[in-house]
Amino acid sequence: MNSPFIPIALPSSFEHTYTDVEGVNLHAIEGGSGQPLLLLGGWPQTCYVWRLLLEQLGEHFRVIALDMRGQGDSDIPDGPYDCGTAAREIKAFLAKKEINSFYLVGHDVGAWVAFTVLKFFPEAVLGAGLIDAAIPGLVSNDFFSVVNAPKVWQFYFHMVPDLASSLVTGKENEYLSWYFTNKSKRKQNLTPEVMDYYARYYSRPGAMKAGFLWYSALEETTKANTPTAETHFSQPIFTMGGEFATKSLIYNGLSPYCDDITGYVIEQCGHYIPEEAPEEIFQAILTTFATTKES
Repeated sequence: MNSPFIPIALPSSFEHTYTDVEGVNLHAIEGGSGQPLLLLGGWPQTCYVWRLLLEQLGEHFRVIALDMRGQGDSDIPDGPYDCGTAAREIKAFLAKKEINSFYLVGHDVGAWVAFTVLKFFPEAVLGAGLIDAAIPGLVSNDFFSVVNAPKVWQFYFHMVPDLASSLVTGKENEYLSWYFTNKSKRKQNLTPEVMDYYARYYSRPGAMKAGFLWYSALEETTKANTPTAETHFSQPIFTMGGEFATKSLIYNGLSPYCDDITGYVIEQCGHYIPEEAPEEIFQAILTTFATTKES
């Protein structure tokens, strides 16, 4: 059914859209005018994560906040959930909208997929932003060591999706609230109502397991995302990490392959930067993409 599971208020120029891509129905919130800007959120969230940025960004871009497969109001296929599959699906989604070039910003698992899109289709990406994520294949394996267990334990837990699902089912609110509470610093936009919104989406049949499958596909995703001798990016790129989260992790892994990259570390900020520091993201997007927009 092409209507949101939980209705939300949208800015006046925005609407819900549904696009069939080879049998998978993908939901997005779209609006604004200008060159296309694709926004990809992560786990355990939906395209709702971009709500605080939609109206501002819509004054400068044609904004497409996408629910990737398994997220939000998009279909929840059994699989696969590796980033290569998601990247090709997103490219096909954009082709259906006759979009050949676009700006791209991703957070968390959305940043994993955004990097894969950038690596697979660099000629299509006008500029990119990658926000607070441990991108498999790009970042140092040291980040996943036991000394960093408080930040990365879920990678290992979620790689056993049947076990994780069996333990979490019926306790989605408690489980997800732990992340939002413990991995954030600025909490004013991560209210109990917002946490409940996400928990309700991930309480639907198959939704939580689909989220875990991103992690069980890490081997395939790592292969897809590992840079090669040919990896090189000339478009403007920004990375962003929270002071209490990944800091410069993406920048350190990506900068050797870029001609034009800027790294931001947001002080007094945790992992959920689209909700903790939306203004900082907005300014980074305008600043980073200004040159190509004018050319």
